[in-house]
Amino acid sequence: MSYSENEIINNYLTQVYKKLPEWLKLKKEDADKILKDLENQILSESRNIAEGQEPSDADIQQTLFQIGTPESIAKIYKLRGTPKLYITEELFDFYIRTMLFFFIIVIAINVIVSIFQFFFQPWWQVFGSMFTGIWIGCLITAIVITILFVYFSMQGFLPEDFGFIPSRLALIFPFHISEMGLQETREYTKAKLEEASQKTKETITEARIRMKEKLTEIKAITKEKLEATELRREQKLLDAKIRREEKLERAKQRREGRREEAKLKRDLKKKQPVTIGELIFGAIGGIVFGLFIIIQPFAGIPGLFVTEFLDWLKLFGLLIVISGLINLIRLAIGVRNHTGQQVMLVLEALYSLAFIPVFLILLNNPEIFPISLFSGGTISVIPYDTSNLAYIIYFWIIIGIIIAILGSMIGNFYKVSKLQKLKAEFY
Repeated sequence: MSYSENEIINNYLTQVYKKLPEWLKLKKEDADKILKDLENQILSESRNIAEGQEPSDADIQQTLFQIGTPESIAKIYKLRGTPKLYITEELFDFYIRTMLFFFIIVIAINVIVSIFQFFFQPWWQVFGSMFTGIWIGCLITAIVITILFVYFSMQGFLPEDFGFIPSRLALIFPFHISEMGLQETREYTKAKLEEASQKTKETITEARIRMKEKLTEIKAITKEKLEATELRREQKLLDAKIRREEKLERAKQRREGRREEAKLKRDLKKKQPVTIGELIFGAIGGIVFGLFIIIQPFAGIPGLFVTEFLDWLKLFGLLIVISGLINLIRLAIGVRNHTGQQVMLVLEALYSLAFIPVFLILLNNPEIFPISLFSGGTISVIPYDTSNLAYIIYFWIIIGIIIAILGSMIGNFYKVSKLQKLKAEFY
């Protein structure tokens, strides 16, 4: 074969390699094997076109035309993964856990920095700086990680392409990626590579068949044009009918499978007692509201609140922040981790008992409650007198709050029971 013919093939293979997805370029042995197989197919088909003779430039160009552009060859290897929004389903859990992992790092860094700042700055400035740093850091982290995972999904990356990182991350935030799962994706990748290679071979074979059929058709037209044309038309109609029926049958089976899967997911979602929205609201609301009460930006207004009530608010805010952190941990565990949710629900129910002594303190010290804010100053304090109407109303409001706390605790145990039934029914 001449130097120019080698150059044609080498240039084509170089373009194919440039267009290959990044995950395949990282697997150099697989990429080299793909290019080697493609080169052999090009040479083999070129010899077929040349009818056993040494193929010319025109024969090679015709072969490359039949195979397709480098983009069409490389595109086959990017079709890996199940689409889910802009991130594939296989990478979605890995994406969520990666984001949570870096959120924790951002939060930890801000907390550590704030601890050192307590020695040099007022505590309210430290808390404000910490909250701002956490918010901006988490926002930037979410944007960067999302862009990266969208790119990984478009390139066809799977968790197994990231080495040991997904399995190590799964130890911190349990999710469905396991060694067995990674092995399955490796086998899936191997099958996908073989499928793509086979598809390339089939493309060449189909192109060869088309060329032979075209030559046969031309020869047949010179002999029996009308008869040959009719036979080909009937054969194509029959083949098209068979393919159409097979396609309809496969589409029907896929629709039935998707409907069944969707039904199971809907049933599970309807019976799910814990939702992501509930946990996100509880975590963000608890942390933000609790920090606001602890920082108390309104405390600088003279005469607005008594000192004892402000101290009570700080204690109450600390309990709310811890409650928000518990919801953040439950969010990291995941709503599908039913056993983990059951454990955290029991802990949260027991923790809610800590609110009762705080409200009992307020019940035993009604004179510190800022009732004058809401009464226009007509009642400066609530008297500790069981016969006084203001005290009676105040007493039953506090008792109602305590009963609500106990009801919330009972609600958590009810959710634990529902999760147990859900595990028995669906798993």
